[in-house]
Amino acid sequence: MRASLRARQTAAVTLLIALAMSALSVLYLANLARAGLEDSRGIGELLGRMIYQRAREAVAEGGDPAVALRSDQGIRSILASTAAFGRNVTYAAVVDNEGIAIAHSFPGLEGQPLEAGEDLARVLDGDTLTQVRTIYADRSLDVALPLELGETPFGAIRVGLSPVLIRNDLAQAVRPMLFTTIVVSCAALLVGLLLARRILRPIHIINTGLMKLGRGERIANIDLPHDEELEGVGESFKAISEKLASRSLGRLMAGVTHEVRNPLNAMAIHLELVREHLLRRQRDTHAPVGAVLRVERGHDPAAEFDGACEHLDVIGAEIKRLDEVITGFVRFIRPEELQLQPVNVEALIVEVLALIEPNLSRKGIQSRTSVPDGFPQLQADPALLRQALLNLALNACQAMSGGGTLTMGATLERDRRVVLKVEDTGSGIPATDLEKIFDLYFTTKPEGTGIGLSIVYRIVQLHGGEIEVESTEDRGTSFRLLLPRT
Repeated sequence: MRASLRARQTAAVTLLIALAMSALSVLYLANLARAGLEDSRGIGELLGRMIYQRAREAVAEGGDPAVALRSDQGIRSILASTAAFGRNVTYAAVVDNEGIAIAHSFPGLEGQPLEAGEDLARVLDGDTLTQVRTIYADRSLDVALPLELGETPFGAIRVGLSPVLIRNDLAQAVRPMLFTTIVVSCAALLVGLLLARRILRPIHIINTGLMKLGRGERIANIDLPHDEELEGVGESFKAISEKLASRSLGRLMAGVTHEVRNPLNAMAIHLELVREHLLRRQRDTHAPVGAVLRVERGHDPAAEFDGACEHLDVIGAEIKRLDEVITGFVRFIRPEELQLQPVNVEALIVEVLALIEPNLSRKGIQSRTSVPDGFPQLQADPALLRQALLNLALNACQAMSGGGTLTMGATLERDRRVVLKVEDTGSGIPATDLEKIFDLYFTTKPEGTGIGLSIVYRIVQLHGGEIEVESTEDRGTSFRLLLPRT
C-alpha cells in the first residue's frame, strides 16, 4: 500500500530533523574533543615551561648539565607535584637527545629510554577524525619543549597526558544527546501525523532552519506564517543562531588573560572618570590641575573631590589585586622560594579582611572572625599564606552576590595542626564539581580562570598541609586549611 503524501512528508520531515540534530551532536562532540585536547595541551605547556625555566637556571650554574638537572631541588619539587596540575598528567621528565630520562617524576625510570607518546601538537594540527581516533587510542599524549645548552640542542622536556578523562567526557555527552535525538525524532513523527496540512509548510521551514544551524550558518530571519502558534519562533531561531555563533574555543583557553585584563579595564574606566571629574572642577574653580592633584587622599577640607578620591580608591584596590595575582603566579612556579617565619594568624586574617573590605561593602556582606585568645603563631610563609586566604575570601565574595556572611577563623587540632577556616553562606559548589575545583584551569564562572584554587592547593601543599572543602548548594561553602604548627 502506497503511503500518503502527508505520511511521506511527515517521515521526510522527521528524518531531516533527526539528521539535523545528529549533525549538531557531531559538531558539538567534535568541539568538545578539541577543547579537551586544547585544555590538556595548555596544562602540559604550563608544566613544561615551569620545568624549562628552572632547568635553564640549573644548567647556567655550570658543571655537568645532566648532573645539575638531576640534582636540582627546584626541578625535583616541580616533578614531584605534577599531579597537582590535573588528573590527566601522567608524568613529566627531562630527556637528552637520545631520549634517555635525565630527571623523571618517577625516579626509578631515570637513566632509561623514555618511549615517546603521540605528539599533541601534531594531533591538534590534524583533522577532527584524527583527534577523535587519538583520544580512543591506548597511547598517551606528549607535550614536548626543546632544551638547548647555549645554541646546541641538549634534549627536551616532555610531559605525558592521558586521554582517558577526555574520553569519559565524550562518553557522558553522547548518551544524553542520543536520547534527546531519539525523543525529538519520535515526537516529530507523532506531531507530523497529527497535524493538518496547513502545518506542513512551517515544519519544512523550521527543518530548513535546523539544517542551516547544523551547517554553522547564521540565521537572521525565517519566513514563517503569521500564526499565533508560531509567534516568537523566528526570534528564537535568531537568538539560538547568535548564541551558537558567539561560542568559540577561544573562550575555553582564555586562562590567565582574563585575570589580568579585568583589573586593567577597571583601572582604565576609573582613570577616565577621574580625568573628567578633575576637568569639571578645574572649569568651575579655575584652579590649575596640578594643584588639584596635590590634594592628599582621605584629606579634603573643602569636600570638593570626594568623587575623585572614591575612584582613586577603586584604582588602588584593583592595582593591589593585580599585584597579588602576579605575585601568586611567581610563587606558584618558584616553589623553592618558600620563606618560613612566625606568623600571627589573627593579624593575618584581619589584614585579609581589610584588603577585601570594598568587596564586602559593595555586596552587603558581613564579616566575622573566630580566633581564640592567645592563639599560637604559625610557622609559615606569610606572603603565600596571605595569598591563599585572599583567594578563598575573594571566591567567597563572588559566591555571595546578594549578600551574606563571611567567616574567617582558626582552631587547633589535637595532632598539633593549625586549621584555618574560610566559610561563606553563598551559592555553594555542585557535588559533581567538588573533586575538580583544585584542577588547574577548572572553573564554573563564565569569566573565571581556574587558577585561584589551584594556587591555594599548591600553597597548602608547599607547607606540608592538607585542604578540605564542604559545600551545600544554596547554603554555602567551608574551606579548611590544615597546616603543621612548626
